[in-house]
Amino acid sequence: MKKYITLAFFAFIFIGNNSYAQVNDCLKKFSWLTGTWKMEEKESVMVEEWTSGGTGSIKCRSYEVKGNDTTLIERAIISCIAGKQVFTYYPVINAPGQNIMPITFALISEENNTFIFENPEHDFPQRVVYQNVNADECHAWIEGKDKGKENKIDFFYKRAK
Repeated sequence: MKKYITLAFFAFIFIGNNSYAQVNDCLKKFSWLTGTWKMEEKESVMVEEWTSGGTGSIKCRSYEVKGNDTTLIERAIISCIAGKQVFTYYPVINAPGQNIMPITFALISEENNTFIFENPEHDFPQRVVYQNVNADECHAWIEGKDKGKENKIDFFYKRAK
């Protein structure tokens, strides 16, 4: 009996470590995102802070700094679900009646260091894109149809030193 319990314990440890390694492999391509990214605007600075979630995810906190005021804009997570990479956006509620449900976008392309996540059912955006320009630059954008017209909003980030 003791032999079976020991065998079951080691099988559990192996399977658990193996699935953790699979999740890490699933997210390895996004490790370049970890850190702080800033985009200077006329009167403010947009910031995205990406950290390893430790639970098979990479988490983002996005905020705007305007003078002494800091406003949380959004939270997001890149994670692996059933071996697929997904970007999940968690809205920050700024107005009554605003959507509070998380919105998930599935990775559909990863060519030329450009990662395209898509959710064709979402009103706007339908695509969230992150492009690894180089070690210190990230071009991100959201795009899709907005009230029947194609729209794209660019974010040109530089890595914070």
